[in-house]
Amino acid sequence: KGFEGSGFDIASSLRDMILSLDTTKETNRLAQFADARKRALSAREERRKSAGNKEVVIENAVTKKLLDIDKIIQAKNYPAAETELKQLLEQNPSESRIYYTLGRVASLAAEGASEAETKRHLLKAKAAYEKVISSALANNDATKVDTALVSLSYIAVARIHEFYGETEVAIKIYEAAIKLNNTTDESYKQAVAAREKLMKEQ
Repeated sequence: KGFEGSGFDIASSLRDMILSLDTTKETNRLAQFADARKRALSAREERRKSAGNKEVVIENAVTKKLLDIDKIIQAKNYPAAETELKQLLEQNPSESRIYYTLGRVASLAAEGASEAETKRHLLKAKAAYEKVISSALANNDATKVDTALVSLSYIAVARIHEFYGETEVAIKIYEAAIKLNNTTDESYKQAVAAREKLMKEQ
């Protein structure tokens, strides 16, 4: 259709193309380019082998920094980890992974703390986890929502309510995590087990 619109008539060229065809040259064409073909195939095979041996690493500044901060968390230096995370958050205010990690740090800091300190840390953790959830609910593009992260945030918030004996609230939040998840996900199993445990205790 495109050729017809251009006014170019390929039929008028066919006679010249057929008359100019040298059958002798065409008969020897494969032999003429055999070496070049062999080199090309060899080069392709080498590229394939090399590609298989190389690890593909996608460099992401936030991911790299979070991995560095995770080492600080493993060392149980929670104040330093929180400081680093807040600085990272200033540069990346919409990054849900930072909020989730802030919640995790606050939750870990609550363990073994005094009653007043535990309450303070858990409130900070709850606020951070809820930020992950609210960001996901506000995002209209489902492909950009990390459902695993949101699910883990629901579970973390539910556990905080469970810690304070707010069973009914905790069950509803576990159910929100269950609705969000694929049945094969580990977080789905965690949410189901936690909800069933609370319902048996009622």
